[in-house]
Amino acid sequence: MIDTTLPLTDIHRHLDGNIRPQTILELGRQYNISLPAQSLETLIPHVQVIANEPDLVSFLTKLDWGVKVLASLDACRRVAFENIEDAARHGLHYVELRFSPGYMAMAHQLPVAGVVEAVIDGVREGCRTFGVQAKLIGIMSRTFGEAACQQELETF
Repeated sequence: MIDTTLPLTDIHRHLDGNIRPQTILELGRQYNISLPAQSLETLIPHVQVIANEPDLVSFLTKLDWGVKVLASLDACRRVAFENIEDAARHGLHYVELRFSPGYMAMAHQLPVAGVVEAVIDGVREGCRTFGVQAKLIGIMSRTFGEAACQQELETF
């Protein structure tokens, strides 16, 4: 039996994988980034997992659209804030957001340290606004090579 009086938590929530389709559409328009669709309804199948994907690459391709629109540190701040807002809307009291600053920075060559600061700012503001407790988990992807991992490590 689930005790519904206990606070709801999510200890493995992907910040860079939880970008709202509406936000992807808006940021794509704001920064003149070509997207696979021009309306929310037709964009959703490209950016959200609706059914089982045939393989990991197909799954990860959907995540790429979210980070492709992160063309500024303000965009990174916005998606961090919205992640906390969405956590509150889902009834979460505590959330641990994992994110890859290098992955978020890559498409538009944003400064990795700037991405970290923008995410921290957005999460802090979201926590103040919505009353959710949050912690951040920075990850490094070996896919991008040892030098990229070292750069990310130095930003923490």
